[in-house]
Amino acid sequence: MPSYAIESKLLFNKDPFCVPVTIQDTSAATAANYGVFFTASFPCEVMAASESHKTAGSDGGAVTVNLEKLTTGQALDAGITLLSTAFNLKGTASTPVHVPSSSYLFVVSTARELARGDRLALKDVGTMTAVAQVNVTCFLKPLGKGHYGVATTTLA
Repeated sequence: MPSYAIESKLLFNKDPFCVPVTIQDTSAATAANYGVFFTASFPCEVMAASESHKTAGSDGGAVTVNLEKLTTGQALDAGITLLSTAFNLKGTASTPVHVPSSSYLFVVSTARELARGDRLALKDVGTMTAVAQVNVTCFLKPLGKGHYGVATTTLA
C-alpha cells in the first residue's frame, strides 16, 4: 500500500482561528480606546464572536459595542456593522455572550467576509461610564484555502 506525502503548505491557513481583543480595566470607560484590532492578511470570514466585561456600564442610555468591518481607506464608524444587535455593555458582568454565525444577530455572510487588508474594529455606542475590562473574541476561518487532503505524490 503506498503512503502519501502531506506538504505543509497544504495545511497552512486551513484551520479556523481566534482573534481576541481586550480593553484593560478602566480604559474601557474611554470611547477613544475602541478601534481596529485585526487586519486580514488573507481572505477570511467571521464565524462567531463573544464578549464579556468585568464591570457593567452605568450611564442612563444604551452602552454597546459592535463589530465593524472596514475596507481599505475606511475610517472608524464608516464600515459595516456585523452584529444586528450589538453586545450590551450594561448586561450582567462576568457573563460571556456568544453569537454564532447561524444566529439572527449576525448580518449576512458576504458582509462577514474579509478580503486581504480589510480590518475588524470595535464600534462603541453610548457613554462608557463605569465599563471596565471589555473582552471580545472573534472566531474566523480562512476562505479559498481548500480542505485537508492528501498530496498526490507517493513515497517510495
